[in-house]
Amino acid sequence: MAWNEPGNNNDQDPWGKKRPNNNNDLDKLLKQASEKFGGIFGGGKGNGKGSSGGNASFIIGLLVLVAIYLFKSAYTVDEKQNAIVLTLGKHTRTDTAGLHFAFPPIQQVYLIDVESIKDVEVEGLMLTKDDNVATVKVKVQYRVNDPLDYKFNVVDPVETLKHATEAALRQVIGHTLLQDARTDKKEDVRKNVENELKSILKPYNAGIEIFRLNLIGNVDVPPSVKPAFDDAIKAEEDQRAYLEQGQAYRSKQIPLAEGQAQQLIQQANAYRARVVEKAAGEVARFEKLLPEYTAAPVVTRQRLYIETIESVLSKTSKVMLDVEGGNNMTYIPLDSIMKRSKTSNTDNSNQKQQ
Repeated sequence: MAWNEPGNNNDQDPWGKKRPNNNNDLDKLLKQASEKFGGIFGGGKGNGKGSSGGNASFIIGLLVLVAIYLFKSAYTVDEKQNAIVLTLGKHTRTDTAGLHFAFPPIQQVYLIDVESIKDVEVEGLMLTKDDNVATVKVKVQYRVNDPLDYKFNVVDPVETLKHATEAALRQVIGHTLLQDARTDKKEDVRKNVENELKSILKPYNAGIEIFRLNLIGNVDVPPSVKPAFDDAIKAEEDQRAYLEQGQAYRSKQIPLAEGQAQQLIQQANAYRARVVEKAAGEVARFEKLLPEYTAAPVVTRQRLYIETIESVLSKTSKVMLDVEGGNNMTYIPLDSIMKRSKTSNTDNSNQKQQ
């Protein structure tokens, strides 16, 4: 007969050993738990066996539910996070790293990363101060510095940051020449956009801290108009080169002209001084001659005439002979004679060389 057939001793296992009465032990444990907690749930020692077992099962189930609830209520906050805890919709505390408890549905928990540096990119077409269309692309690095403001002051903080960045870009690029934004004032544009972005975000209290704003690539025109724009830039560069050449020529010629002018001024001053001194000497000489002229005017006048004629004729190659008592004046062309003499001397020297 099999060990588990009807009529067999069910208190023994297949090896003939007596099996423990687990049902009785479980009933004892339930009964003890029922006696301990019966007063709380309306039970007592006078209840029957069925009533005691039902209370015990209810208590165990309740304890299991409580344990599950507590397990579900526990949460861990990472070192990079802060936890915002709301109780009945009102902020009651902010938890930092570690194990914490929140009891739903009364309490809600929002985990916010407050340490990681994040970034967003914004790109768009902007109108510059000189009415050129430019493409601008920037990257904004930020982190959350106030988790409560970040979560509840704006609906979408990241989207708000993007719109604010685009507004700051349009403001700065709209007051900047395209050539300046593409070349030597690129760093100024970056700083101005960053400062403008911070000033725009400040009234929102979005809980965002801007670390740095970087320009990606160059501020440039759209590809469809780039060839024409490059031609215009080349023309401007040529114009600038010609202006620089003109400035260099001007810088060279002005000192020369100033030197020549100074030289002419000095020559004029020297000539003036010489003429003035000469005139002063003549005046002094005539003042000395005045007594002699007063004493013998005819003789003095004749002498002055002869001296003047002598000084004039000594500077010419022409000779005039005036014979006293005659009406004819003889002219001796000494200048022609001297030219012919020089020519003949030159021919003779050439013949000797040959």
